[in-house]
Amino acid sequence: MRLSVALFLLIVLSFSTVFAQDEEVELPPEDLVALFDYDQSAAPDITVVSSEQRGDATVQDITYPSPVDGEPIAAYLVTPSGDGPFAGVLYVHWYEPESDLSNRGQFLDEAVTMAAEGVVSLLPATLWEDPAWYTSGRSLDTDYDDTVKQVIDLRRALDVLVAQPGVDAERIAYVGHDFGAMYGAILAGVDRRAKAYDLIAGTSDFNNWMLFGVDEGTAGLDDYKAKMAPLAPTQYVPFAAPAYVLFQFGGEDFYTPRDVIDEFSGAASGPKLSRFYLAETHAMDHRFVREDRMNFLREQLGLGD
Repeated sequence: MRLSVALFLLIVLSFSTVFAQDEEVELPPEDLVALFDYDQSAAPDITVVSSEQRGDATVQDITYPSPVDGEPIAAYLVTPSGDGPFAGVLYVHWYEPESDLSNRGQFLDEAVTMAAEGVVSLLPATLWEDPAWYTSGRSLDTDYDDTVKQVIDLRRALDVLVAQPGVDAERIAYVGHDFGAMYGAILAGVDRRAKAYDLIAGTSDFNNWMLFGVDEGTAGLDDYKAKMAPLAPTQYVPFAAPAYVLFQFGGEDFYTPRDVIDEFSGAASGPKLSRFYLAETHAMDHRFVREDRMNFLREQLGLGD
């Protein structure tokens, strides 16, 4: 009993909260936003692959075409019973090849739980869903174009989400872990539809992670860094307002040292809140992390009002 209480205190007292007052809404430079333009005029063409009931929630395995290349994007669509109005959450998973949940299923149980509170959730596959993506699914030559395409595909995911029957387009949130957090930061700067973002264990710059194992003497490396620099999450998260941004970081996370945490969270516009979980690793899978996230979504989306 003493040990469990001590653990509870260790984690809870490690929270570090940072609030900022609402700031005047500012838009990012037009040239940055233009990178992620696409044709929004056509309604999403959704194909239902399969469907199952999980309690009162319906879980559909769906596909819809990418607006970039037309290739199908797989996703789980979780819907509550009833007619709405519903809030909506876009969940974007992490990358960890050793994890069985390094895919669109990472937040599926949570989405089913949130459905009982009136939330429609979309959980899309991403370019890093393939466990071999980092070592053989990408290269320094393709990272820039892949990053731009992924942001556009996530904007299309928002199209799919807000098009669902009963979804209130004024109550949309985004949850992203790891690469999902980084892409969420970009989305926050170029797409105004989500009113709240939970960014979990992300880094401030793609160059922090894309260059693991790359020799500093590699030909063209300086050009690569310069080309990727305009895509850094810190270029976009300053323009998230009026959306509320929650950052969640772990004290034992090798991939997010404290200077990166400070840079990423410090760059965000207000309102924002940063929470630091002293005993958490990059997985960020403790129930306190999940409960904080769900309570944040409940508050921001007006669930139970």
